[in-house]
Amino acid sequence: MQRAIALADRIVDTSESLASARMLGLATATFILFLTVVLPEEASRNAAYFGDNPTPDGSFIYSASDLYDMASAYGATGRQYYIRSRFTFDIVWPLAYGWFLWAGIAYFGRAITHSRLRYVVVLPLIAVLLDFMENTSASIVMAFYPDRLPVLSQLVPLFTFGKWVVIGLSFTAFGLLAIVWLWKQGSRRLQ
Repeated sequence: MQRAIALADRIVDTSESLASARMLGLATATFILFLTVVLPEEASRNAAYFGDNPTPDGSFIYSASDLYDMASAYGATGRQYYIRSRFTFDIVWPLAYGWFLWAGIAYFGRAITHSRLRYVVVLPLIAVLLDFMENTSASIVMAFYPDRLPVLSQLVPLFTFGKWVVIGLSFTAFGLLAIVWLWKQGSRRLQ
């Protein structure tokens, strides 16, 4: 436990030292580029391979049985595409949204002084890690289909659910910290 706390402390300290308006601007531009150009293109490719079938990445709650239903519905070609896209696009996308969230939380988080609240900067890193765990484990399940991997197929939905919860918490923290930062900036100007 001490190692985890020491690692979190190092992440917080490093984040605070790297936080800048320039870093946030670059991360925001990258995030917007992904939202407006890359994601729509990826969505059209997904539709071509998966049709209207859900994907683990886009689902919030699903079961191992649902995961196998997805694998079956994709067919061999769809499963191959799924695996390939998890190790191309879906490596870069979590880094893009993770960088955006981390940069915003680190920058706006400088406005808070409560020592425990400083740890919210770790949330985007946890989200990216969960996303990678989801992608890797779902890809393994797809690669072995129709064989069953009972433990891994039970973990994939947990990784997905955790990822979405932590992403939601990260966006909430980002927004709240931005509001606090703006409020403090406004208060300084009024003095």
